[in-house]
Amino acid sequence: MAKLCGRSLVSVLCMLVWSAGQGHAQTGLSDHTLTSAGEQRSYVLYLPEDAGSDPLPLVFSLHGSGYVPQDQVDTSGFTDLADQHGFAVVFPAGIFANSGSARSWNANVEAGVDDVQFIRDMIADVVGMTSIDRSRVYVSGFSGGARMSSRVACELSDVLAAAAPVAGLQYPDDCTLRRPIPIITFHAIDDPVNQYTVGDDSRPYWRMGVETALDKWRQANGCTLGNTDDRLAQHVTYYRWTDCSGNSEIHFYLTETGRHTWPGSVDGNANQEINASELIWQFFSRHSLP
Repeated sequence: MAKLCGRSLVSVLCMLVWSAGQGHAQTGLSDHTLTSAGEQRSYVLYLPEDAGSDPLPLVFSLHGSGYVPQDQVDTSGFTDLADQHGFAVVFPAGIFANSGSARSWNANVEAGVDDVQFIRDMIADVVGMTSIDRSRVYVSGFSGGARMSSRVACELSDVLAAAAPVAGLQYPDDCTLRRPIPIITFHAIDDPVNQYTVGDDSRPYWRMGVETALDKWRQANGCTLGNTDDRLAQHVTYYRWTDCSGNSEIHFYLTETGRHTWPGSVDGNANQEINASELIWQFFSRHSLP
């Protein structure tokens, strides 16, 4: 476009046409589509009403297997927090069919869609619509979305500032971190879907128990064996490893109740002694890429 426009009124008109073609996302919830790795994909973007002029942090929130983005909007409550604290949220739509359900995520890198590339493409798409702080991009997710969050935390550790898998922490066997990445995670001992300890009846995609996954992340982030633990409430114990490489840390909230839910959510089984979304944002807000 620049080569076609001279230094004249024509060039001004050309720049106006070019700017209009870039597109700007509306505030509130808006639906978007893009082509990623040859697949037509979609996501819901939330921009706070009073974002100001500063670049926004960006949080990805991935729904559970079999669900849709609106379910994660309702489960996470991130839109309310985005209004309070001034960040953007992306709620992507999964299309992978795994052993449990359709509308899931290709967390174990089987044949099919490339969800890691999808995350990359969504970042680029949102950056093209609004001002984003590229040093403060985060991923969270529930269940299948948590497994996918674990995957992209590894593969995009140089892109993401921190990750927050809820009810689905795993550690990819082929993971090689580009940098240590802060992790905050939540799991219930009585989770009947993604079981705290792997058993003979565990689903094929559920490849390791939560303690095994935590230990692998601890080693990958260069954390020492020592940890701090606190009894936060009757059914909640809070573990954290802070002596880790590269200013990374691992925080783990273990609940004795809650089953397969997002703590603090509207789900009737959810543990209400903590609010996962508020704790996630508090954690995210302390971390950015170096």
